Amino acid sequence: MSTDITNLRRVLLWTIPRSISTAFERCVAGLDNVAIIHEPYTTAYYFGPDRQYLQTPFLPVEYGYSYQNIKDQLEGDHKDKQLVFCKDHAYSLDKRYDKIPSGFTHTILIRDPAKSMSSFYDVCTMPVCLNYGLLRHVLPEGYAFKELYELYEYIKNNLGQEPTIMDADDLIQYPEQMVRRYCDAIGVEFTNAMLDWDPSTSVTTTWSSTMKLLKQVGVYEKALSSNGFTPRKPKVLDLSSLPEDVQIAVKICQPYYDKLYEKRIVPENRETEV
Repeated sequence: MSTDITNLRRVLLWTIPRSISTAFERCVAGLDNVAIIHEPYTTAYYFGPDRQYLQTPFLPVEYGYSYQNIKDQLEGDHKDKQLVFCKDHAYSLDKRYDKIPSGFTHTILIRDPAKSMSSFYDVCTMPVCLNYGLLRHVLPEGYAFKELYELYEYIKNNLGQEPTIMDADDLIQYPEQMVRRYCDAIGVEFTNAMLDWDPSTSVTTTWSSTMKLLKQVGVYEKALSSNGFTPRKPKVLDLSSLPEDVQIAVKICQPYYDKLYEKRIVPENRETEV
């Protein structure tokens, strides 16, 4: 494929925390000549010069991660690449829709709120995170799902796109089918390397310094030590067994998740791969 900028494909994957999106990012890295850009808006939201989250003054400001700089970077030439793939959390855009880069195909990855919020709760209660256990201390009022749905509506109504939506449980249970369908949707050729990737963490070399710090303390440990998706039936969580803070978050998230879930792509043959 020519590396002319007119042939360069650009894809954004918008998601919520703990959605197995970092593992999916590694899946996409199996494609040839792809630039992987990891959570630049999240870096801006928590650590950049425009940051909205002000409870981390002990961490240095990531001055290169202003919202305008991120837009400019994503819209750049990216010479010698065939695909630019950026993964980020919708809430980290902070409703600055004018900072959405031009020329991108928008996609969405969702996950059952009980699973994503309970997993994020575990991260927030890690000692290194200073026990910011209450999810409302680190997430906006919609607990990331409301903000994702609002972004979906903006993309559909203002950018004229119908984002391709995947659910994490479908991806885990039917990885090959879902990855193939995703590739078809974004216009790239599927390769088996997307299902069996190198377990090294070289993909993190381009991450911001703060994201590298989070990697070192184990936030991304499971995704970065993986080498593929293992097909399995998803677990069902008992909501009543989860911490009260998680239960509150799930009740707020569920209606937005349900609306997006109805619009997801589904595996064509649900009898295989498991």
